[in-house]
Amino acid sequence: MTKKTGLISLLLIMMVVLSACSSSVSSSDTNSTNDAEDSKLTVYASFYPIYDFTNKIAEDFIDLKLIVPAGAEPHSFELSAKTLAELENADLILLNGLDFEPWADSLPESLSSKIISLGEEVNPLPYVEHSHGEEEDEDSHSEYDPHIWLDPLRASQMSEIIYENLSKLDSKNKAVYEINLKNLKDEFITLDSEYKQLEAIQNKKEIVVSHNAFSYLGERYGLEFHSLSGISPENEPSLKVLSEITDLVNKEGIRVLFFEELANDKIINTIADETGVESDILYTIEGMTDDEINAGEDYFSKMRLNLSKLKVAVE
Repeated sequence: MTKKTGLISLLLIMMVVLSACSSSVSSSDTNSTNDAEDSKLTVYASFYPIYDFTNKIAEDFIDLKLIVPAGAEPHSFELSAKTLAELENADLILLNGLDFEPWADSLPESLSSKIISLGEEVNPLPYVEHSHGEEEDEDSHSEYDPHIWLDPLRASQMSEIIYENLSKLDSKNKAVYEINLKNLKDEFITLDSEYKQLEAIQNKKEIVVSHNAFSYLGERYGLEFHSLSGISPENEPSLKVLSEITDLVNKEGIRVLFFEELANDKIINTIADETGVESDILYTIEGMTDDEINAGEDYFSKMRLNLSKLKVAVE
C-alpha cells in the first residue's frame, strides 16, 4: 500500500469514528430530553384562574393542561369522553370546588386521590341569596359562594395550596416553585393594596351586575352589589326583578350596569336603554379567550381592569 493510499484510508476510518461518536452524543441528548419530558408532572387545572396561578408557580417544569377550554363557560361545560380518558394520566387535578364544576361529579372514584378542591380550603363565604332575584332551588347552588378567586387574598391562599401539592409530588423543583410562589404572593399583596383604594371612597354608589359573582369583592372592600340572577349566569330574572332593578337605578343614580364577559348582555342592555345609563363588562375571569391570553392578558390585568371600572361605578 502506498503512503498516499494509507493516508486516505486512515482519514476515512477517522471520519467513520467521529460520525459514530456524533450520532451517539446526539442520541444521548435526545434521550435525555425525552426523559426530562417524561419526568414532568402532568397537571390539569379546571379553568383559567387556577391555570394561571399554577403556570406562574411551575412555569415549564410541569405539563399543565386546561380542562375547560379557553373562552368556554365553566358553569355549563360538559366533560367529553376523550378528556375523561386523558385525566386518567394526570398526576394532579386542581379544581375550584364548592360545586363550581358540576361536571366533576362524573369523575371516577379512581381519580379522587389526585383531586384538590382549592376553594374549600380558603374560608369560603356562605352563599347569600342575591338581592333582587327569587329564591333559587337549594339543589342548584352550593352552600358556599364558589367565586373565591375574585378576592386577591383568597387567591393567594389558593396559590399556596397549589405550591404545596406541586412540591409534594415534585420535590426536586421545590426551590423553583417556592421562589415563584413568593413573587406571585407579592403580586396579590400589591393588587389588594390597589383595591383598598375603593374603601376610601365616601358615599359609594351601589353596583348592579348580571349575576351574583362578586360577593368576595363586596365583602373585602366594602362594596354593595345587586344582581339580576344567582350563582349561575344562566338563570333568567323575572319581570319583578327587572322592575326592582330599574327602580334602584333611577333612585340611586347608578351610572353603569355590568354584565359578565361570557353572559348574554341583552337584559342588562335593555335596562340600560330604559334608564339612560351605560352598560359594560365586569370580568369574572372564568373564561379567558385564546386571543386575550396570546395578547398577554392574565388574572392580574383583568382584575386591574375591573378595578378601574368599579372606581367609576361607585364614585
